Amino acid sequence: MTVERNHPPDHQYQLGERVRAARARAGLTRKQLAAASGASERYLAHIENHTGNPSVEMLLAIAAALSIAPAELLPNAGEQHEQMASATSLLRRLNDQQLQEAIAFLQHPSGGRDARAKRIALVGLRGAGKSSLGAALAKRLGFPFFEISKEVERVYGGSIAILLEINGPSAVRRYESEVIESLCAQHEQAVIAAPGAIVADATVYEKLLSGNWTVWLQASPEDHMQRVMDQGDIRPMSGNRSAMDDLKKILDARSSEYARADSALDTSAQSFGDTLIRLELLCRPWIQ
Repeated sequence: MTVERNHPPDHQYQLGERVRAARARAGLTRKQLAAASGASERYLAHIENHTGNPSVEMLLAIAAALSIAPAELLPNAGEQHEQMASATSLLRRLNDQQLQEAIAFLQHPSGGRDARAKRIALVGLRGAGKSSLGAALAKRLGFPFFEISKEVERVYGGSIAILLEINGPSAVRRYESEVIESLCAQHEQAVIAAPGAIVADATVYEKLLSGNWTVWLQASPEDHMQRVMDQGDIRPMSGNRSAMDDLKKILDARSSEYARADSALDTSAQSFGDTLIRLELLCRPWIQ
């Protein structure tokens, strides 16, 4: 006897997948999202597993905790609708000055590139080599090197873990935005390593992309995990039997945003020394 499984309605499935993807882009566990939104972990699990629908109030709370517009979590009627909804949500986050700049850019898309000066920003998931390669590249170029996460901790006066626990993801994004503005204003030449979760906030990420020449440092999931563990940081893996699957989901969820960088380099394809040489050759045309 064949037992037919009940499939969730399409809108319920899309909602669950959107919440899961947004959480992955932000690099948050269900526990962290639950604490930031006020929902229970079980409630979030039901949503992500397509067995529950959130109330309007809870949907707003989840979106706020993820620093995204609620529309980005809603099912859509097609790809064009999705793109328009995404564009609208991005514009709604801008202040008056940023909105005017966005309109000016849309009217004259070739303008504004000189604002990036000779700054290079490295993006990618943790373990891609942003810190090690960034520091080495800066030394070869004679540029100062900055890690946005460390700058945030310096300005905040405490660890990002504490900042996240006390004030939530939106506070981290706010500090990151201020650090990016400060670095771009004070340094015409610099190499900057961005945190992996910077893509979780479209406004902050756009500020990084528009103010710097960016390179996506890619690596295999195995290299990502091994490098983080070699640094002595096992927080993402501690007590998690599906660590590799989770890492792959996060990488998959963020890849389309990382791909918006000006260029990309696979750091798993060759040795560190060879990778550094390739990275320098990749960046030289921009800074000359």
